[in-house]
Amino acid sequence: MLEIDKFLVAESTELEGLSWYEITSKLGLLSFNLQGNKPIEHIAKLARITESSKILVVGCGTGGTTVHLAEMTGSAVVGIDISQESIQSANELASKSPAREKLHFTFGDATKLDFPANTFDVVITEFMAFFLPPQAFEGFLTVLKPGGVLTMAELVKDPGVTPKADEKILATEKIYSELLGYKFHIPLVTEYIDWLTHAGFKQVRVEENITQPSVRERIKSAGGWKQIFKIIKVMVRLMRNSPVLKKKFIQVGRVKRILYQSRPTAKYISQAILVGHKS
Repeated sequence: MLEIDKFLVAESTELEGLSWYEITSKLGLLSFNLQGNKPIEHIAKLARITESSKILVVGCGTGGTTVHLAEMTGSAVVGIDISQESIQSANELASKSPAREKLHFTFGDATKLDFPANTFDVVITEFMAFFLPPQAFEGFLTVLKPGGVLTMAELVKDPGVTPKADEKILATEKIYSELLGYKFHIPLVTEYIDWLTHAGFKQVRVEENITQPSVRERIKSAGGWKQIFKIIKVMVRLMRNSPVLKKKFIQVGRVKRILYQSRPTAKYISQAILVGHKS
């Protein structure tokens, strides 16, 4: 869901030179995850997070689900992201939360974690591991305490994907990478398992597959019809005022259709929660 106040005052000139990731951060997109808070709630149960847990959320974005996690569990949560715009939005959101004393958001690179070894009970990624090289998972293992857990709510690709569908998915990923400003690639679920095992994680497995949300759930997660109509109205204004933004909005719409809606391709893309343990 977008923070509607930021979206309503957005000007096309402010957004034109930004990548899609920076645009959505500036507009206050609370989560890229179409499932809203459902995955982070699953993770809290799977990882047995309590108020005594110390959590690292890698790639926290603007902090929507991270704040929800702290409010729900009472745990101490650190969120890092490579976008300063996202961290600014996350800190604004945290300042309004009853769990603000438990939350800390800061700039950080997932491939070069700046924390001492054995710091966290749980490391979480959500809708961001598709940006990471395989070696990044070794850093996740290092910062976990012995017995700690890595939980990942991520898009995965079915190993049974047909060559024709895969060709279309890969072409779409290339377009989305250019829009986002970061290389975007959805790995096979088997690749994730191999990478985590190679990094040193034990008992690596897919804990749960999460189905795509229904139309009703998507409307609810966006804030309801009233909010959606407001956002559409502003989007039309931005597109009318800027050919650059119009092109970006259209391209993002095409990407989402291929990955989430068009059955010949979308049936091979799902969201899974993967788990690995530090021995």
